[in-house]
Amino acid sequence: MSHLCGRSTFARAAGVLLLAGFAGIWTAPDLHAQTDSNGTLTLEEKQQYQDCIKLAQLKPEDGFESAIAWRDMGGGEPARHCVAVALISLGKYEEAATRLDALAKDSTAEPGVVAGMLAQAGQAWMMANNLEFAWRDQSRALELVPNNPQLWVDRAMALGLAGQYWDAIDDLNKALDLQPDQADVLIYRASAWRMLESYDLAMTDIDNALNLEPGNVQALFERGKLYRIAGKNDLARRDWLNVIENSNGTPVADAAKANIEKMDVHTGSN
Repeated sequence: MSHLCGRSTFARAAGVLLLAGFAGIWTAPDLHAQTDSNGTLTLEEKQQYQDCIKLAQLKPEDGFESAIAWRDMGGGEPARHCVAVALISLGKYEEAATRLDALAKDSTAEPGVVAGMLAQAGQAWMMANNLEFAWRDQSRALELVPNNPQLWVDRAMALGLAGQYWDAIDDLNKALDLQPDQADVLIYRASAWRMLESYDLAMTDIDNALNLEPGNVQALFERGKLYRIAGKNDLARRDWLNVIENSNGTPVADAAKANIEKMDVHTGSN
């Protein structure tokens, strides 16, 4: 899909919502389920894998060195995966994605585990701003595990950031069919509807998300944008102030502050 070549205005207008979905997504595929020539991993190997992933996330430089040493000593797929996790934590997204692609290609693990590797590679490619490769890996993951709602959400993010809003909505619809009542997915879909100027549909999704999670700051932020578009500045301000009060210091709170300042400038110039 060659048209997924870069970020559109969606990244600026809705990216704070989509990228918020990446917080904490670097979860490890369950390599504990894999088998090798000796059978399943031993309890000691499982513990070593868990310790390696933890170190890679908390102290990535130390984690990288530890994972490389473990790999060179025959640590196999878990060690190789731990190397990639450390690279992600170090912000070396392209190198991490490349290693994860190779790991998925070589893996002898079950399809669900390989799909997890591809999904994580796709996330890393997104962080590296390579939406084409992200879409490719996410599609491969979905071929292996089409009934995983999070994989549909992941690909929808890549599509949305590339400006392919209708395709993103199709993927989000599939995610909601598989697992209804996901507030975050409703918010992502509302953001896509807004970019398509389908404001009533966007507000319906936001209302449903807030019914599920009344204090969801991402939903409040998005509703503020919809109120601002509708010229309901007081309601937009109320939602954005609520976001700031309940999540000060976060990217979405910073975005809410910026939106209030921008609204005030425009209002003052009238």
